[in-house]
Amino acid sequence: MPRTVPARSPGAARALAEGLALVLPADCAGCGAWDAAVCPACRGLVSLTPVRSDGDAPMLGLPGDAGPVLPVWSLADYAGPVRGLVVAWKRTGRADMARVLLDRAARGAEVWAHDPELALAGSGDVLVVPAPSGLRRRLRGALVAADLADAVAAGIAASGALEPGRAVRSTDLLRRSGGRRHQSGLGVRARARNRGGGVRVLAAPGPDDVVVLVDDVLTTGSTLAACTRALVTSGTRVAGALVVAATPPPGRTPARTCR
Repeated sequence: MPRTVPARSPGAARALAEGLALVLPADCAGCGAWDAAVCPACRGLVSLTPVRSDGDAPMLGLPGDAGPVLPVWSLADYAGPVRGLVVAWKRTGRADMARVLLDRAARGAEVWAHDPELALAGSGDVLVVPAPSGLRRRLRGALVAADLADAVAAGIAASGALEPGRAVRSTDLLRRSGGRRHQSGLGVRARARNRGGGVRVLAAPGPDDVVVLVDDVLTTGSTLAACTRALVTSGTRVAGALVVAATPPPGRTPARTCR
């Protein structure tokens, strides 16, 4: 059955991380500042106003490559201090840092829900669906995209942007069915081959529901394209996607100051 999450209790790894945080001082994972999970300067690099980033993702076409690009928004550039924050969030399970990033995501989603380019209008529910995690992450309980979906759902629900009576739910609908190799370090073509059509839908949403996708990082867009392809094939409308950070295009200096 698909996972629908109002709230999730922390696992053993998360509980251990929280316990250690009480007795061990932390350095900012972005810049190394002393005794701060995320220092104010690095926190400010994760914007509360999402910006369109799909133009820099070459593999982000819809099924058949003839339709429009899936609209994707990001909160930050995946470079410099932000890259350090995201990598640490994914790999260390630091609860103090996760709280900061998920709070920024929820507040950003509250703004995002009002973006006129995000087509949330309709009569059904809004389903916030995380990009599927690999088996190893599921076994470790390190489901950062699922935590992100919970935060984004909370932000959209708090936005007041939806018609009365419509619900917002974080729902884990997708699983990988191929592309077992990790995407990190692969080029554009290799990413496309690795993901291909390798995403399946556990249970199709209702006919009037609309999906928004979330993921931690947008690089080429191959993962979000595969997710969209699977959902559209099942008859589901996908309004757009929100990521924490997007890789900036070559030649552009990433933002390093607060936005």
